[in-house]
Amino acid sequence: MPLWSSNPNSGDPYAPLNDDESSQFDSILIASKPFLKKLTFSSFVGYCSAVTAKKIGKGVAFVAGLGFIALQGLAHSGFIDVNWKQVEKSVVAAVDTDNDGEITEKDLKRYLEKVKAILTNNIPDASGFGLGFMYGLKG
Repeated sequence: MPLWSSNPNSGDPYAPLNDDESSQFDSILIASKPFLKKLTFSSFVGYCSAVTAKKIGKGVAFVAGLGFIALQGLAHSGFIDVNWKQVEKSVVAAVDTDNDGEITEKDLKRYLEKVKAILTNNIPDASGFGLGFMYGLKG
């Protein structure tokens, strides 16, 4: 028996499709044609940007959490003293966009608008980008 079998039913993923499988694939393509027409370059890069943003966000959260744990461990052991009230004041002052002394929904909206302006700059279909981005955040 040969080591290589070109039988389509052999389980070989590179073997040619038989007629049943190719007709199923064709029916899937026909059913998804309206969706594929709406899939644009902008929506694709929007989706990819959202997936990347989620990964970066998780990385930033990991580093911030690790930093907090390290500082808190050193403070508990008596190596350092951390004035968390001062740290909070400094963070709020750096992040607060409307200078009301609090991080509110308004501040988050301003940051989101800045990010949106950067990411949709010179994109031919900003609405497609937005839909792809929202879909990428959801998934």
